[in-house]
Amino acid sequence: MYIENIKVTDQFGAMYAIKATVERHFLESKSASHIQYITVDGEDIRPSFEMCFQSRSSGKIFKVIKNGGFKRQVQQYKNQP
Repeated sequence: MYIENIKVTDQFGAMYAIKATVERHFLESKSASHIQYITVDGEDIRPSFEMCFQSRSSGKIFKVIKNGGFKRQVQQYKNQP
C-alpha cells in the first residue's frame, strides 16, 4: 500500500488536503478504484460499492471525482435519507 495526497472539497466548496491509502496500481492508473481508504480528520474511511466514503463519526459522504491530469478530488455529499 502507498499513501497519496489528494484534495477534498466539502459541500460549501472549501478544499482540504488529505491522505489516501492506495494500491500500487493507483500510481500508474490514478483510478479511484485503487483507493483502499481516505483519511479525514484522523478517521480512516473505506469506500462503498459505489466508491463513496461515508464517515461514521460525522455522517458525511465523500465521493471521488476527476480533477484533470494526475490529481483527484473528493467531493462531499450530504447524506440523503
